[in-house]
Amino acid sequence: MKWRTVIFDMDGTVLNTLEDLLGAMNHAMRTHGFKEHTLSEMQSYVGDGLYMMAKRAVPEGSDEETVQSVFKCFKSYYSEHLNIKTRPYEGITELLHALKAAGIKTAVSSNKYDAGAKMLSREHFGELIDFTVGESETVPKKPDPTGTLLIMRTLSANPATTLYVGDSGVDIETAKNAHLPMAAVSWGFRSREQLLEGGAEVIFDDVSALQNYILN
Repeated sequence: MKWRTVIFDMDGTVLNTLEDLLGAMNHAMRTHGFKEHTLSEMQSYVGDGLYMMAKRAVPEGSDEETVQSVFKCFKSYYSEHLNIKTRPYEGITELLHALKAAGIKTAVSSNKYDAGAKMLSREHFGELIDFTVGESETVPKKPDPTGTLLIMRTLSANPATTLYVGDSGVDIETAKNAHLPMAAVSWGFRSREQLLEGGAEVIFDDVSALQNYILN
């Protein structure tokens, strides 16, 4: 077995968080008198952290003061409502059980703020995930590799036997910056075509295919 450690992205990879993100963003939109967004619009905003979601969601031409106000409102509401409709993607929990049974270490590296990432990981996966890192004062947003490298140090992971799994161009760049092989997944927030455009070389369309790749 080649892989001894697998590092997963969170949003769009192991957890479908889109409806809760949309709910929080539309709360911020209503609060500021702006037009609400659709699920597909929200999907296009995800991937670079909560601030960038807010920046993309506000009306074109909005000043920084407006962006910051929307961001604070969005984050405040999301921190209290981040686990209402969020669920693991089909097959993810079974995959994590299989990796645990095979002695493979697992982790999550997320652009979600650290406390939120840790809470969702704990609530949905418990001990199936060995370590979770989100954005914080000491861990910049991906594609900066700081969080991923922290995971590797914590788990004593060997780069040659560590696989990074994600659903976006940000994840592709993160893996490159951490000098790790990467497997992209198309069930999340980016299409197969977008992943190919972003430089993905290995793409999986379902969890069972990813599981076979990791274990076999």
